[in-house]
Amino acid sequence: MYVFSEFENISDTLLSHLIYQVVGVSEIFYILAGGYGRAFLFIICYIFLFIMNNLIKTLCTLMMIGVTLPLIAQQREALSQSLQEKVMAIAFSSDMSPKNYDENKGQFTGFSSTFLLKKGESGLPVYEIEVPYATKSQYGVSMHFRTTDRVRKGDVLLARITMRTLSARQESGESVVYYYFQEAQGSFDKSFITQIGTVENWKTFNIPFVAHKDMLAGEAQIGLAFGSLAQHLEVTGIEILNFGNSVRVEDLPETRFSYAGREAGAAWREEALRRIEEIRTSPLTVRVVDAEGKPVKGAKVEVSLQQSEFIWGTAVQESLLAKNDAESQAYKKHLKEFFNTAVIENGFKAGGWAWDGKHKMNTLLSFDWLRDNGFRQRGHNLVWPAWRFNSPLTKHIAMRDSASFDSYIKAQFYERMAYTKGQVVAWDVVNEYMHEKEFFRYLPYSAMVDWFKLAHELDPDAQLFINEYGMLNCVQSPQNIREYIDTIQTLRSKGAPIHAVGIQGHIGRQPRNPVQVMTDLDLFIPTGLPVQITEFDINTPDEELQADYMRDFLIAVYSHPVVTGVTLWGFWENAHWRPDAGMFRKDWTPKGSALAWHEWVVGKWKTHEWGKTDKKGILTVQGHLGQYTVSVEYRGQQKVKSCQLSKDTQVIEIRL
Repeated sequence: MYVFSEFENISDTLLSHLIYQVVGVSEIFYILAGGYGRAFLFIICYIFLFIMNNLIKTLCTLMMIGVTLPLIAQQREALSQSLQEKVMAIAFSSDMSPKNYDENKGQFTGFSSTFLLKKGESGLPVYEIEVPYATKSQYGVSMHFRTTDRVRKGDVLLARITMRTLSARQESGESVVYYYFQEAQGSFDKSFITQIGTVENWKTFNIPFVAHKDMLAGEAQIGLAFGSLAQHLEVTGIEILNFGNSVRVEDLPETRFSYAGREAGAAWREEALRRIEEIRTSPLTVRVVDAEGKPVKGAKVEVSLQQSEFIWGTAVQESLLAKNDAESQAYKKHLKEFFNTAVIENGFKAGGWAWDGKHKMNTLLSFDWLRDNGFRQRGHNLVWPAWRFNSPLTKHIAMRDSASFDSYIKAQFYERMAYTKGQVVAWDVVNEYMHEKEFFRYLPYSAMVDWFKLAHELDPDAQLFINEYGMLNCVQSPQNIREYIDTIQTLRSKGAPIHAVGIQGHIGRQPRNPVQVMTDLDLFIPTGLPVQITEFDINTPDEELQADYMRDFLIAVYSHPVVTGVTLWGFWENAHWRPDAGMFRKDWTPKGSALAWHEWVVGKWKTHEWGKTDKKGILTVQGHLGQYTVSVEYRGQQKVKSCQLSKDTQVIEIRL
């Protein structure tokens, strides 16, 4: 508050000085224009000075914010004094003038990334890197620093770097940087390589490792590779500290990610579990009577949830479901145990469908297997408006004329939807339009209205989704959601039959606070539309973090009244677009995330209860909403009945 008041004093001083100048000028006008001229001038000057006074105060405030916040934000995490004392040598530090620095800006790919070196507010050099497009290899855009001191085999070292992301073109909003230490020439053998990434805030990474061989100064180099995706970020505080043999590698700090609300007994979690009981369950009352309608006391009753009303789904690979070998059998076994809904990952996409005859046949075989084994199915997707996700023919047609292009897109609906009509619960009609805009260079955004109308005409029973990423996983999520909702409301006002909202949840190494996730979901309430998490995974090598966040994310979204389903985007490491995100390892051993999913989805939230009827022939259990099988056994008699438990269900009567 003191700083702000000081700025106000400064602005008031400046104002006073200007007033004195005005008085002097007004004296001249008094002579030239008389009293009326002086009065007029005073009025004009008063208005001018009022505006200037407020402008000065505003500028001073902004100056203060601009000076103080970056100083705090850019400050890197300090090492403990005890560790600083054990540093034997500094193999490299960008705080000093870097030696033998080189950069690969990606020119060979047909574009050039931007590399800027500037002095940060904290005095450290800051490298700003902007990558316009992903390269074939992450090393396509990279920078290297030669070491400035000798490293011996077996030395314990600590790599450090501080960075933040300005933008990243992927679902999680997280940058992707590979940080490594290697030989500078020859084989380029690496002592370590690790993937790191941040969102908006500055973060210091500590990576302990052991040198794999002797290298003189300049014979080793630090590498940073940025070519994995289009991104814009800043890095500073790049260094390698050499502890020799003064510490063990496990004694050095290692960056671990976490999230607020992770702790045992967190208040938000207890409240969410209470809310789940309120909105996702209902009493299931079974009344058993004899042939004459009299109540039967002591009848054994078993109630079992067969199909949850809530979608607990996953993406599946058509190539695995179409086969019948040992690998495929294991895949199908786990699929049946863990999920009630599936979506074929790539087969029904326009590009996948047009790929080749074998690929299409695998897609159809997979679709039939899922149907025959009782899975609900989602269709994904009808339009993905980027050239790389479609047949190469697509762009050529678009360049010919817009009418032909629109007809071409619509024509692709017929074959796919004719096969799935009446057999899918939903279709993602338009996928990622906010980020993939190439189709809309040739078509207006209103074309989406006609796409939804056509999809509804071809399959009136399918719930039609619009699907997008950048939600629930970054600071910009609320802004993205508001933009998303604006588009949805505009399309619906023009007649688009959008029945539900799909939001992707691809999580990186830094999960979002579950409370913030629920707050973000609140923004959808005014739309009156149901919401599904259509693509979910947690891409981190930290299996403990992954397991905890799987539990907490599921609790958070299951407790939210607008959400009707969660679909993982794969579950097996060997068949996952992001292997670290798989719930099962290659050998099918479960990770903590699989155990968390099983504990809650397959265990606690899949009602399976036993009991005996009272003297009125009644047994009541609290069950999660969905399709049930009710079995009754009494004196050798058995009866089985299926029923749907909803909030409106009264009593299920079974007559022996």
